[in-house]
Amino acid sequence: MFRALAVIGIFTLLFLKPQPGRASDSEWLLIETGVATLKVMHGDSEIARFEDISVGRGGVAVLHLLNDDTTPLGTYRVTSIDSASRYRLFIGLDYPTVAQAELALARHLIDGEHFRLIADAHRRGQIPPMSTPLGGAIGIHGIGNGNPEVHESFNWTQGCVALSNRQIDALAAHVRIGTRVVIRD
Repeated sequence: MFRALAVIGIFTLLFLKPQPGRASDSEWLLIETGVATLKVMHGDSEIARFEDISVGRGGVAVLHLLNDDTTPLGTYRVTSIDSASRYRLFIGLDYPTVAQAELALARHLIDGEHFRLIADAHRRGQIPPMSTPLGGAIGIHGIGNGNPEVHESFNWTQGCVALSNRQIDALAAHVRIGTRVVIRD
């Protein structure tokens, strides 16, 4: 019995300790769409602020639907970081979450098969499918070769959160796979 407990204890220490390159929950991102601001937070303290961000041209919503150009509100985790993106840098989020899929199922916006695909992806630690009625490929990105005047003038994305290229470069230092991201109105 003692040997089994020792093996479990060693397993826990090896696999549940913070992993290099993974963000801790003490540093996280707060996106406040109503004031067009992205804040880097350490616990409850703001350590960096990026203003004049853009969101989806359709505004914000609890559930982003495929092609509705809304930015989904909620709590997410960073699932990917693509420095070769046409938007300079793309920080992918785990939208839709299981809770959002449950809400969409209750509202008859998705069927049981779509719910299962989303829930299974989360259970396996994979990026949720983008082919359901809830869409996907939601993230935080720069403007790449886009027009800075467009970015400064109105919300222009298809559901993502956009920063200027200078801002996304500065934000990159604060983001790791697993970083918590809260998007609220």
